[in-house]
Amino acid sequence: MVKKKINWLLILQAWAMLWVVIGHAFLGKHNEGPEWETMLGNIAYSFHMSLFMLVSGWLFYLTRLKHNEITPPLWPYNKIVKDKALRLLLPGFVFSLVAFALKLAFPGEMSRQTGVSLSEIAHAYLYPYDNPFRELWFIVTLFVFFLLTPLWRTLLKQKWGMWGGVVVLTVLYFYHPSTTFICIDRVCRFAIWFYLGLVISKENIVDKYLINQPWLTLASGAVLYVGSRLIDMGQISSFLGVVGGITFSFGFALVADKYIPKLFCGFRNYTYQIFLMGIFAQMFVKIMYKHISMPYVAAYILCILMGLYVPVLVSKLIEKINWKPLSLCVGLK
Repeated sequence: MVKKKINWLLILQAWAMLWVVIGHAFLGKHNEGPEWETMLGNIAYSFHMSLFMLVSGWLFYLTRLKHNEITPPLWPYNKIVKDKALRLLLPGFVFSLVAFALKLAFPGEMSRQTGVSLSEIAHAYLYPYDNPFRELWFIVTLFVFFLLTPLWRTLLKQKWGMWGGVVVLTVLYFYHPSTTFICIDRVCRFAIWFYLGLVISKENIVDKYLINQPWLTLASGAVLYVGSRLIDMGQISSFLGVVGGITFSFGFALVADKYIPKLFCGFRNYTYQIFLMGIFAQMFVKIMYKHISMPYVAAYILCILMGLYVPVLVSKLIEKINWKPLSLCVGLK
């Protein structure tokens, strides 16, 4: 297994997480705040989850699949499923319970209400985007991708299969069922980005083509992203915008690695914990803003900072406690 952390990748993950936190930082209803807040939110939601899926695929190939090309499998399928269930489903279940408890305890403060009947609880888990912890959709979708490991291994064996997979999953991005049951719609829509992460990792594209041209990567991504926003071609523009945003993000991370290698060092080792816990810290700021007179910009910045650093502090405390069941509940290894 790869043990040494890759610095540009840490920067890239932190950059993506920063946009997740920005996307959750709106103080009122989404798209009903100041124009600058709406603009930042729209940028965040235009590419950041696709970037996370691609990075997840890239890492999955590097740490779980790459060894199989030259040695017997170090990570058999059942071990992968068990590992990812502990890493993803357990924290997802725990924080869903936390979200249920908070919404029941403070119903007047929540934008989405919930109940505790068996049907409502069952619906929340079968339709993860309706879960009180709405972020569960990402966890479930990513877990489905790991369940599809045999498919990825098969496609990646031959060049024709590998690139054929890119074509088929790109088509699936544009034409897929709309059902939200177990995130089927999101599995179809995000599969291409996870799979491209596998392909980019297998083909070593970053080291071969991008790492020596970071500024060109950044600039080309920026041009493609801005162009996709200016020219409205429906879903095609959306797709190209994601490609541009991801390309820009890789260029940004590579440039930062060269000139500011410690960028985001305050939180970049805890991105998964920020994903799990940051929304609750931001929820506290939003409630506080509703009841205490605060300048909008100051509250917005506080919402971002709390979303980033409260999970870091909680994680470090849990690391000091060093009790494995508790660590697993917050996604710490």
